[in-house]
Amino acid sequence: MRVEHHPLAGTSLGTQRTVTALHFGDEQAARKIYIQASLHADELPGALTAYHLRHKLLELEAAGQIRSHIILVPMSNPIGLGQNLHYSSSGRFDLFSGQNFNRLGDLSLYGLTSTQLKLNQTQLGDDASSNVRIIRQAMSQALSQVQAKTQVEHLHLILLKMAHDADVVLDLHCDESAILHVYTLPQLWPTLEPLARFLGSQCQLLAEDSQANPFDEALSTVWARLQADYPQANIPCACASTTVELRSRADLSHVLSKQDAEGIVQYLAHQGDIALSHEQTLPLPELLTPAHPLSGKEYVFAPQSGVVVFHVKAGEWVTAGQVLADVVDPISDTLIQVHSPIAGIVYAHSSVQFAQQGDNLYSISGAVDLGKGAGLSA
Repeated sequence: MRVEHHPLAGTSLGTQRTVTALHFGDEQAARKIYIQASLHADELPGALTAYHLRHKLLELEAAGQIRSHIILVPMSNPIGLGQNLHYSSSGRFDLFSGQNFNRLGDLSLYGLTSTQLKLNQTQLGDDASSNVRIIRQAMSQALSQVQAKTQVEHLHLILLKMAHDADVVLDLHCDESAILHVYTLPQLWPTLEPLARFLGSQCQLLAEDSQANPFDEALSTVWARLQADYPQANIPCACASTTVELRSRADLSHVLSKQDAEGIVQYLAHQGDIALSHEQTLPLPELLTPAHPLSGKEYVFAPQSGVVVFHVKAGEWVTAGQVLADVVDPISDTLIQVHSPIAGIVYAHSSVQFAQQGDNLYSISGAVDLGKGAGLSA
């Protein structure tokens, strides 16, 4: 294992922050795997999973069983790690700018790559491997020229520089109260479906573009958009990138994290990046639920402020019109029932006890495209 430290620019006077990356296997290998945890710094199940994954990878490396270059960033957001307000961690948004750490804003890998390809007067043809190599070179060239304007942008640049040429990218997150679920592109689902099986994912959300520019989509949608720009060229979707939501924030246990780390190892073995013995190899599990379009999800909001009584938990299937929760106003003596707008699976819900009007109480995934687009919440 090689440990690499990336100093973060833009920190306050007298302070220093560093992104630490762990490299396993042959760094000149044909394939590269990139795994990061806790980009939302207060979402810690991924960091604990990375802890256990590190030990598994060290054992596999010592036994000569790692075939690809694997980069593991156990805690990818030192900015968010330092944000605490009144004894509570605040790691989803940058407190200086308000930017969601998992929204890359104006930093567009597609825009940078497309511009660089045009400047290089690139010719792309029928050879998929050659096209991937040329496009990744243009990505690297473009990223090296970006001058970060903020500390958050520099953080994103550091992570993109490590991940842009990876064949598989796993971005480990969690939700407030949730079941294990994954987000990815429909084109990538055949590659990532075994991961959902090995992790026991209960909800799979697919969208070509959520229009939010999260980290995983920044790395995957670039290939789909370049396919449209160069229809005559053979351009594969060369980066199988996904956001993995490892259940709830409170689901911090060695049992679950060891289980998730083992699931990742089994997936990488299934992809040929790790060579497990017959005794180490687990059979491919059944997929727990079929994939749904992200455009089939509905957020359910609080109709008024008040005390929230939840009746349905994450992982339960609901029908359209079913009562999900009560929002109680003890002052005016009113109780409003909150109903499910669709049939589907509750993959996440809020943990608030007192809601403001408009608070997102539930996230429900349905099988039918609702025609509202595939946008993500802030």
